[in-house]
Amino acid sequence: MNSLKSTSNNWIGDGSDGNLSVEGTTISFGSSKRGTPYNVRLDDDSISPSESMFYEIEIVELNGTIAVGAVTKEKFLPGWKSRGIFYNGNLTNGSAALLCSFGKFVAVGDTVGVFIRRDDNGLKAFFYVNGRCLGEAFRLDGAKDVFYPCLHVSGSSVVKYKTPDSLPSETNRQPSERPDAYSGEWELTKAFDGPELGERPLPDNHKIILNLQSSGEKSYRLSVKVGNTLSTSIDIIGKLEAFDAIKVGECMSTMMMPPPELFEFEQFLNSSLPELRKMIVSEGGDLILSGATSELIARQYEKKFEPLTKYEN
Repeated sequence: MNSLKSTSNNWIGDGSDGNLSVEGTTISFGSSKRGTPYNVRLDDDSISPSESMFYEIEIVELNGTIAVGAVTKEKFLPGWKSRGIFYNGNLTNGSAALLCSFGKFVAVGDTVGVFIRRDDNGLKAFFYVNGRCLGEAFRLDGAKDVFYPCLHVSGSSVVKYKTPDSLPSETNRQPSERPDAYSGEWELTKAFDGPELGERPLPDNHKIILNLQSSGEKSYRLSVKVGNTLSTSIDIIGKLEAFDAIKVGECMSTMMMPPPELFEFEQFLNSSLPELRKMIVSEGGDLILSGATSELIARQYEKKFEPLTKYEN
């Protein structure tokens, strides 16, 4: 059961020069000084330090940036002085980014969920964006303080506050949605080269990530980080049986000297990428890029994050 279901809808500001209006479940608030954020939190003494809670914020209007999270009474302070556990795309404490690119940056139309799970060991915080679980963000062992729902805005925003009946059942990080079959990050799992396509060993203890991003209809930008970052373009120009026929542009590279164990593989990719002629996402979900004398096989990649164990500097 979600402990917030029995709480009031009384929100208070941080005491600084901002504005706050609450009408039903709609919260309108904003900072009055440019460059200075304004914080608001739920004010209800019935919230227990031993019970789990979950709430969602739907972003209706946003002029600036917003972070969604939780804060204790003692750390709920004016402007940048507040310290809590927040998500705005990064994980932040309300003053500084603690872990970047944890998820997408919050925008109008998004719904952000905050799940504070309590157990005998302390507190775990999970964030959700548009129903997708981003996984465990904070793990505060021994935390006994009450944390209150809190919003932090630089600029102004209108949001809708919701308290679902039940707590989330999914707490593992879920894959991000992809706009098409090819876009996104892919981890290289196998590479083949030579006329007979013999398997080439991958570098030990080093993930090779292919990043494909749409640059137009049937066009992509491909970047690959080995030692240097290799980048090129891929255009879909037709069909080759079940595959998409592709034309790969000239391969560009940054000019660092990679470690010896990466240099040879980087040279292989640098020469092989422009020779690729077709690609497909297989029924098993693998990305296959193939040419006459080389082939790359990759699987969808989702970066993993370890939960933060503190939020104060």
